Amino acid sequence: MFISEKDVTEIPPAFRDISFVFENYNLFHIYNVYDNIAFALRSKLIQVDESEIDKRVRAFSKELHIEHLLDRLTGTLSGGETQRVALARALVRKASLNLFDEPLSNLDLKLREELRVEFKELHKKYHSTIFYVTHDHDSAVSVADRIGIIYGGVLHQIDTPDNLIENPNHITVATLINYPTINIIDCSLENHSLQVNHQMPLVELTSLQVDKIRSQTSEKEIQVGLKLKSVKLGKAPGNLNFSGKLLHTEYQGYNKVVNIDYEGMPIRLITNEVVQLDYGEQIDFNFSPQDIFLFNKSSGMRIL
Repeated sequence: MFISEKDVTEIPPAFRDISFVFENYNLFHIYNVYDNIAFALRSKLIQVDESEIDKRVRAFSKELHIEHLLDRLTGTLSGGETQRVALARALVRKASLNLFDEPLSNLDLKLREELRVEFKELHKKYHSTIFYVTHDHDSAVSVADRIGIIYGGVLHQIDTPDNLIENPNHITVATLINYPTINIIDCSLENHSLQVNHQMPLVELTSLQVDKIRSQTSEKEIQVGLKLKSVKLGKAPGNLNFSGKLLHTEYQGYNKVVNIDYEGMPIRLITNEVVQLDYGEQIDFNFSPQDIFLFNKSSGMRIL
């Protein structure tokens, strides 16, 4: 294992310059907050002077707004307070690499939002690397400078959040990095047309696009990926226009996710427009052919 181009495989963990925040925090309930934060610095292997320990504990406690809790036992803390103590215990090491394992998964939405902001501020201030493992889409895209998408034990792509969203290399990346997740439409390539159910044209392709598809797969089955924000209500000149049946509408804050049945295929779009239609009524939608992703159905790899 290499950290900053240094092989640390044979180096004892205490000397690898790594800190760790556990998903369940793992604080020592027999100690107060002060002693929990100072614990690693008091290791005989690290040997930090007690005056330096006190300086660091109080500095990071102030940074994380827990200086008033230093004399409290950890069993008396709230979830947010416990998380801040766990973060302070890790950051007080001033390690070059910080490993965070689902650090916000046990907190409510408001606390997660607050601490995500603090993570970014702390990272900018101390310039240490944070390796943050999470299943939460919002945490990943709001905290990270670079994201690695792992699924089924396979690392599919590493890139900035924006590039992962705009240029996914695999259907797994496209579905995991976008929230709400993208539309996936099963199509067949018939001459120069991608068709739904082998009969309803969805997109007409150029000869160059067909040649590129054929250079990567001989199969006819193609999956079209379409982000919800790329689908618009109504009809639009120059776009691909369709009609389907309204299924239902999900409210997400100021926006709504509209669910449509198009020829037996589910299509979802996100909008802040008012939708005054009942279940089963006809609803028009459109999107630009430039907004679609094409994936090899068998491998999941991006084609166009």
